[in-house]
Amino acid sequence: MTEIKQPTTGQHNSHIKVRLVIYLSYIVQGFALIILAQTVQQLSTLWQSSIASTTAVVSAIGIGKLIAYPILGELSDHLERKKLLSIGAMTYILFFTLLPLTHTIFLAIIVTTLAGLANAALDAVAYPTLLEINHGKSSGNVLIKAMISLGEGLLPIILVTMLNQNIWFGWLYWLATAILIVNLGIMLSIKSDKFYTLKSQVMSKVSQNNIKWQWDITKIIFLIYGFSSMWLMIHFTQWVTRYFHVVQSFTTVNSHLLMTFYSIGSLVGVGVLFLITNQRWVREATLLVVTAVGTIIGLAVVVSSREMWLASLGCFIFGISAAGGSLQLGLSQLIGRNSQFAGRLTGLYFFFGSVAFFLMPIITGLFATKHLTSIMSSLFIIAGLNLIIVVFNVFHERSK
Repeated sequence: MTEIKQPTTGQHNSHIKVRLVIYLSYIVQGFALIILAQTVQQLSTLWQSSIASTTAVVSAIGIGKLIAYPILGELSDHLERKKLLSIGAMTYILFFTLLPLTHTIFLAIIVTTLAGLANAALDAVAYPTLLEINHGKSSGNVLIKAMISLGEGLLPIILVTMLNQNIWFGWLYWLATAILIVNLGIMLSIKSDKFYTLKSQVMSKVSQNNIKWQWDITKIIFLIYGFSSMWLMIHFTQWVTRYFHVVQSFTTVNSHLLMTFYSIGSLVGVGVLFLITNQRWVREATLLVVTAVGTIIGLAVVVSSREMWLASLGCFIFGISAAGGSLQLGLSQLIGRNSQFAGRLTGLYFFFGSVAFFLMPIITGLFATKHLTSIMSSLFIIAGLNLIIVVFNVFHERSK
């Protein structure tokens, strides 16, 4: 990572505001990730459609991401990041404001695509910027996961409270709009160069050394890691409840409760990774190996479980290891060695993750009806691939 001078008091205060804007945006992104699923009944009535048709609208978020990540990631290296982040915020505002006002599936798909575009804009700016502000430490990026989880945890509570008070569900969307408007106001008060801690230094070194983009083994393996890590999390959360309810005959309540232990594990993992990366107690490459091994152990406990306490423990371990920030840690490893292309790599990394997000339900859905047991066991293949990648990364790093 490029050397950075210690910030002055003014810079420090600006960096606090930048962090505030980014983390508040990710709390709202946590809303966006589950708000359609949480309000599916109300949206079905609004659009006069079936639950299945309404649920299909969620895929429009993935379409928006696939379109936007390669483009916005590249733009993050060339345009003012403040402008790009402002565009993302305004696009999210359009999504949250307009969706409760749509009355057809067609319009809903168009509006929901905006959420995918906004998500991509936020990622393209946030990850490189936080890595630069934190002097190459991954702790800031790992904390993003906690903000998303916080948003996912708060939204159902707010929704239930609103429904109990007979408040129209659309106000939940507009609450997100209000938060984004306040956040946009804070964002506009920050000078543009505060989103570019390294930009002038990086660009000068690029021009001096005439650095050009080149594919290497590090880029390739970590783009694969972006795909496989996202697949691992989405695959697990998609099928673990149904697996234990159908295959292991757990009650409906206990099957759903397992996701709670997974979520708790995820938050604990974020806290542990944040502390370790912030203090730099362990090399990040080594830390990725630990999370990969922990993922396999957690998965082994889950698949072999026949009792609730053991399944809960397995989900907790899996949550700590696979969903506690390892995806963000992998991106930090990738950017740390190619800081002059931070935006491009962020876009490509999450593009591959979005491909996994798009393909996983299609591929696993084809086999789930007759091979539900194998659906969970197949996760060992993906977890093993992750382990191979991060172990190779450790030896490759030491050989330099």
